[in-house]
Amino acid sequence: MDKNDIRFLYKVIRKSVAEREKKEAMILSKLSKIAGRPKTVFCYESIGGEVSTAKIIAYFAEFADVYVPEVCGRDMKMKAIFSDKYSDVAPELTIVPLIAFDETINRVGFGGGYYDRFLAKYATKSVGIAFDEQQCEPFEKEVTDIPLDMIITPTRILKIN
Repeated sequence: MDKNDIRFLYKVIRKSVAEREKKEAMILSKLSKIAGRPKTVFCYESIGGEVSTAKIIAYFAEFADVYVPEVCGRDMKMKAIFSDKYSDVAPELTIVPLIAFDETINRVGFGGGYYDRFLAKYATKSVGIAFDEQQCEPFEKEVTDIPLDMIITPTRILKIN
């Protein structure tokens, strides 16, 4: 399958995940242990069938400056979650959305390249969060694809190294 086929299929699969709240709590538990207490966090705001980030953002906001993406042309800006402030300093932790991932922690995003360009620009610990159901067969990686440091699911932490 190519990435467009994967996107189509796994958007449907992702929306049909059962026991979402329980699985999202398991992801947050693993993420909080792995991440420690970063001073700055860049996290997507969930839409559609994505792993919800509401509790993740609330958790990190207790001790960190949390930024969310604001699309500006072909790039993303980091906008503070609770104000109109922006940052262009690399966040310690970046939480990345994905539609699907493979066993080598390559991700399939929405196809706009926003996170790949962001990760190419900033030295940050990049963590994808997903449901186990989002794992797909290996697919061909593009030269512009930036690998994640890890992917956290309810049952696993996948890392290459």
